[in-house]
Order: sequence, then C-alpha cells, then structure tokens
Amino acid sequence: MKAFPFLVVALLILASCSSIKPAAPDLPLSQLNETELPESKIDIPVSINLQNVLNDYSAKIPLQISGEGKLGPGKYTWQVNRQPFQLNFLGDTMHIADDAGFNINGFIKNPFNGQWKNIGHCNATLNIGLSTNFGISANYGLFKNTHLTQFDLNACNLNIAGLNITPAIKPQAKEVLSRILDTLGNRIDNYNYKQLLQPIWSSLNKPVKIGDIGYININPSAIRVGQLATSGNTLSLVAGITAKPVFSLANPAKNTGSPLPDLLTTDAGGNGFNLHIDIHLDYQPLNQLLNNTIANKEIAVGAKGHLLIKSAEIYGTGNEHLLIKVNFTGRQNGIPYHGLLYFTCLPVYQPETGDLYVENIDFDANTITRLKEGPTVWLLDAGIKKYLHDQLHFNISSQINTLKDKLNQALNQPVNNRLVLSGHIDTIKADGLLPLKDYVLLRVSTVGNLSVSVN
Repeated sequence: MKAFPFLVVALLILASCSSIKPAAPDLPLSQLNETELPESKIDIPVSINLQNVLNDYSAKIPLQISGEGKLGPGKYTWQVNRQPFQLNFLGDTMHIADDAGFNINGFIKNPFNGQWKNIGHCNATLNIGLSTNFGISANYGLFKNTHLTQFDLNACNLNIAGLNITPAIKPQAKEVLSRILDTLGNRIDNYNYKQLLQPIWSSLNKPVKIGDIGYININPSAIRVGQLATSGNTLSLVAGITAKPVFSLANPAKNTGSPLPDLLTTDAGGNGFNLHIDIHLDYQPLNQLLNNTIANKEIAVGAKGHLLIKSAEIYGTGNEHLLIKVNFTGRQNGIPYHGLLYFTCLPVYQPETGDLYVENIDFDANTITRLKEGPTVWLLDAGIKKYLHDQLHFNISSQINTLKDKLNQALNQPVNNRLVLSGHIDTIKADGLLPLKDYVLLRVSTVGNLSVSVN
C-alpha cells in the first residue's frame, strides 16, 4: 500500500514533464538601419520653338537698309537690298547667310539753284554672314551672342570731286547693321522660358502611382541645363533634375512643391535613378510553404528518441530576429512528450538568387530555461536546429520580379498630358530585413535610369 502514493506522484511528475509549454519569446524592438541613397539625376529633354525668334530676325533686319553721307562738296546715298535669310544650324549656333545687292549714288550740289545732281551710280554685291550662339540664363531667359562673320563688299569705286567714297561706305553700313543686331539682341533677351519649365517642375512634385503597390515622389531639388542644340527652327536642351525619390505604400500627403529654382548652367549629369522600396513579405504564404515541407516530419534525437513536427510557424515581433514556433510530439526512453518549442534566427535575403533563408538559428532563451527544468534537456539536441535551418529556405524571386515588373511599368507611363516617364530598374540590392508582426519588411535599393519627355 505504501508504493501506491509513490506511483501516483511519479505519474504526476511524468505527466507534468510530458507537456512542454515555454513562455513565448520576449525580445526588444529593433530599428531597420537606414541606408542613405545618392541623389538621382533625371534627364528631361525639352524642345523650344525658335520660330518667334526667327521672325524677329526677319522683321528687325529689314530687306532694305539705307544710309547717306557727305564727302567734300558732294554727298552720297547707299542702299542694301537683301534676300530672305538662309539659316544653317550647328550645335547651339545658328548661322545666317545672305546675298544682297548694294548700290551707291553720288551727288553734287548746283551752286546756282541749290539742287543736287546725280553724277554717278555704282552697283555691287554684298555677302553678309551672321552667327548666333544661344543659351539659357539662370533666370531662364534666352540669351544670344550675335556677331558679323562676313561683310564682303565687291569693289564699287565712285568718285565725287575726285574723292573715292567707297572706303567710307563699308564701315558705315556695318555700323548700321550692328545697331540693328544690338536691338535684336535686347529683344531676344526678353524671351523667358520659366513659364515652360514651371509646370514640369510642379508635375514632378506630385506622387506617381505604381500599380497597386504604392507611390513614388520624385522630390526634385535642383535643375541644370546641359548642352544646347539647334535643328530647323527648334532649340533642344536637356534639363537635368537633381532629386531624391521616396517610395511610400500609401498616397503621401499633398505636396505643393517648391518654386522653380534658379537654373544651374552646368552639365545635365545623366539619368541615374536611385530608390528605396519597402517590400512586405506576408507570413501566410511563407508558412504554407514551410508546413508543406516539414509538417508531420519525424526527426531522430539521440539513440532512443524522436521528435515529430506537427506544424510550424514563422513570425516576428519587430525584433531583427525571426521567430519559429514548432508544435511537436516526441518520445524519449518510452516516455511521450508534446508541446511547443521556440527558436530565434536571423533572416537573410540574397538578391542575386531571390533566396530568403536563415542563419544563427537557436532555441529561444525561455525555451532553453524550460527544457532544462526536467528530463526534457534531450530536446536541446543540435540536430533539431540543423533540420530547421535546412528547411527554412524560400525563393521569393517571383515576388521580387513582380514588384520589378510593376515598377518598370510605372516608370514608363504619362504623368499628365504633357509629361511622359521613360525608365527602367536595372538592379535591386537588399538593405535590410525586419520581421514585424504581420510581415517581414524587406527594404531594397534600386538602381536604374529615368527620363521625362515633354510633349
């Protein structure tokens, strides 16, 4: 009869030991390290119609230019009859050629009646050449440097009272033409293209929707102009935007944007594009893949024990460690066990292969303490950790590629009826992983190119 109470106590002890339920891990919160991205350079080709400028050239440099002068007791008049301009563009320079007729008349005054009498006439050919270099000033004004490159007047000798007036006429005609060019230059300086670029700048301050995954805010901060080129009646330039694009899952607050800053007249700088993207990897599909692999799998533990995984779950709490919860049954030395085991590990993402796996897997501190309290220390066998380490391996390249495809699609679309994005994401690099409560936060850096065309 004395053995009966002892047997009851032993059975109670065995029963209490067979159920393993350690406290869930309690880990401190972690921060995802921010990686500073370089500034992005975005090219915006812009075309400016120079027709108004060309019209000014034709209007302000008349088809007929004339003048007169005195020479001794006589006087002379001259007149240039030019043809319509012939234009030739090279780079940012416009060349103008013109063939003109030049005629001179000489006069002597009759001392008796005061009337001027034409005493000579001479016709000549005048070849005129002009060159204009265009540019954009810091306040977006169109400026130019126009100068005479040719003013060849054929010999036309006309004598009045024994004096040759031809040498005096050439500099006078050049001076008249130079004054006309100065007036024209002042008018061209009044052309301002800030009103052309301000709507572009404002549009780039508005978020661009990326399918159903989020929004990109370009956040431009500076604008530059590189080399200008002319063709036909069009002046082409590349406006280089300096920006720090930001990705967000939700539609960001309305950004009124900053006023168009002064133009930096330096090299446009290319069209590199850098962006942080936060990817949410839900636990549910990952756990489904995991349980398809390890549920109801038996692991030998020591010479006489085994552990059967009934189910497993990975999750996070905002710590850098990923947590694994295993629901198991097992037996050691004929004694059955069941309960829960918790493990910690560090998730790793390999962007080259799209593999998500774990490192540094170990039993959680609360689980270790619980297993050491009784005859369950055998469950601390390293084989269990190795098995889970080998099985916790997911390929998420399809999810990343889907994101990449959506991003590339979003980078090739109209922003509005005037602006069209054209870009491509070339590489994706992992910056950090943080297992949160509902998903694994994977932050990646993307590198590619982006340009904006203006219609």
